[in-house]
Amino acid sequence: MKTGKLKIFDDSRKLKTLKIIALAFSGILLLWFTFDITGLKIGDTKIVTSAFIDEPIDFVFYLILIASIVCFILKDKIGKYFLSAFLLFWGVFQFTVYFKTDDNLAAYNKTFADTHHIIAASQNTLIKDTFHIFLDIFILFAFITILIFLIAKIASNKKKSQTKESL
Repeated sequence: MKTGKLKIFDDSRKLKTLKIIALAFSGILLLWFTFDITGLKIGDTKIVTSAFIDEPIDFVFYLILIASIVCFILKDKIGKYFLSAFLLFWGVFQFTVYFKTDDNLAAYNKTFADTHHIIAASQNTLIKDTFHIFLDIFILFAFITILIFLIAKIASNKKKSQTKESL
């Protein structure tokens, strides 16, 4: 008889460690993206405007990110695929922003003109503001760590099934 006990981590120390690392980077991404929902201003420096003002669609991404992380925590059998697919989709979506036409580039620069820029905006090439540069980095790190976990989990499952077959 199955008990209702929730099992968040595997018995394997390596997989447990990889899952914790993937969750840490996903958590950092979630925290950073929360600033997009709430807005973030440090003194007179605006890092990001609330998504409810600028881009309400970001709230949908926020909810999907939360659901993906919760799914990964509670049911990593499917959650690892769900979170990795979402992060891949989101990363590709963020990457395509770099290929803007001149009109779209001007619109991007106008939209984020009042937010902080580590590197000054350009009229010829898209230079994202500080918030979006860090968002891209955090998406990439979260994706890489979940992908490493995913590969290790698949390899572990394959190894377990081969061991069972040889017995």
